[in-house]
Amino acid sequence: MILNSNPYQVTNAASQYQQTQAVSNKESTQASTQTDKMEQSSNEPQRKLAWEGFREKVESDPSFAAEIAEAVTFIPNKMMINLNEAPPLNDVEAFTKWASKSDEFDKEAAVVTEQRIEIYNKMKNEGATDAEIFNRIMDFNRALPLDYQVKAGMLAVDTHA
Repeated sequence: MILNSNPYQVTNAASQYQQTQAVSNKESTQASTQTDKMEQSSNEPQRKLAWEGFREKVESDPSFAAEIAEAVTFIPNKMMINLNEAPPLNDVEAFTKWASKSDEFDKEAAVVTEQRIEIYNKMKNEGATDAEIFNRIMDFNRALPLDYQVKAGMLAVDTHA
């Protein structure tokens, strides 16, 4: 949302916000009405999941497949952390120990990244398509140990279950 800050147009911010909200609500209502109509006229029994749409784009768009295959291969994983679990900053020893977990994971992630690069290079040399490479790298990721996948944010774990 952008509020007009033109000094020659005297309008208060509250009325601009209300006008913007009214337009936004109207557009939202129109979009949902169009979506409802499209869903009713659609012959598909289920809406596609986002992942399915993503996979279809990888299969149908070679330039996107090349870009995404390189990204999942060459970008190393980083450890997902919960800052709520961090010890207080004034406890330097505990904080250093807690932060070192990320350094340990980075070493493990470097090994995993090298394994992905080996797969990528081998498949490229064999003439595989970028979509095939992407699918193979995703299979490799799913075969990684579960604790690695959780730390890397590949899997979400509900701790309240």
